[in-house]
Amino acid sequence: MKKMLLSLIQLAIGIGLIVLICVNMKDKGDLLEAVRVAASHWLLIITGLMLFMICLVFVTYRWMLLLRAQGLRLSFPRAFALYFIGHFFNSFLFGTTGGDMVKAVYAAREMPAKRTEAVSTVFIDRIIGLLILVALSSVIMATRFRFFMSYQETKIAFLLNIGLLAGFVVGLFAAFRQNLFERWPLFRRLKENTAVGNIIAKVYNACHVCLLHPAILLKAAVFSILNQFTLVLSCICFGLALEIKLPFLDSITIYPIINAFAAVPLTPGGLGTRELAAKHLLGVLNVPDTRAVFLAWLIYGNILFWSLVGGVIYLVYVLVVGKADTNQTSNL
Repeated sequence: MKKMLLSLIQLAIGIGLIVLICVNMKDKGDLLEAVRVAASHWLLIITGLMLFMICLVFVTYRWMLLLRAQGLRLSFPRAFALYFIGHFFNSFLFGTTGGDMVKAVYAAREMPAKRTEAVSTVFIDRIIGLLILVALSSVIMATRFRFFMSYQETKIAFLLNIGLLAGFVVGLFAAFRQNLFERWPLFRRLKENTAVGNIIAKVYNACHVCLLHPAILLKAAVFSILNQFTLVLSCICFGLALEIKLPFLDSITIYPIINAFAAVPLTPGGLGTRELAAKHLLGVLNVPDTRAVFLAWLIYGNILFWSLVGGVIYLVYVLVVGKADTNQTSNL
């Protein structure tokens, strides 16, 4: 009940932000013109959609690397299907990790011998993706420090992003600089005396196993960077469809920051926060707020489109896997 209430509050915040943004738009009539312009550049929109699918390919390979670190094997078609299923539920379930939970459940079914380790990789994958996104945004900000110090909006973005990165680094350092279950008696007793503690210990050890494979972590980071770069290209295509023509340097500066703020689990799917970041950050580059907000909607629509594809894959997966499980049971 509390989790549902929290999710409803997050949804209300997202809708509230969008309403506030729309009320304060300077030229609301330009929204209809933006729709017409985007429709006339439909090929660019389709290109943006296809680039996002390539992003899903990159993150699927990243997850497969983490599975390999745990001694687990999953074929690419199977892993790709599970990633799509997770993407579907992330968009249509309340809560910021609903899709991850569903993907974790199906990953555990795929690898029953090491269920906990399989589930752990889902959340390690999410952490790596967010960490690389925030770190990449911080590097961009440091490279263009003078630009970010030139405007009030970019100064705020700079400080918030540095805060996110610092929080990530401090949290990971505190958790993994030593094995908590070996060093601290409280964690050791929790592991030995409770079922929940034993599961937590397995998840924690799975994270440590990944840390012992720096080559795999490096490859996972490379796939994350490729994912973010392709995502930026997708955003550029949507921007061009709206006749937002930014220099490439400004594009690779601003779009990762917008995506970083949209990834913060304040609202479902970055609803409202993506529009707010787009309005203010693109505004300093003289992009009209109507075009900036509509661009954010195109990016969100892109996510929803592939989520619906994930829903179709989910139905097929359930029918195929469910039938296979029924046949196996009947043969016992």
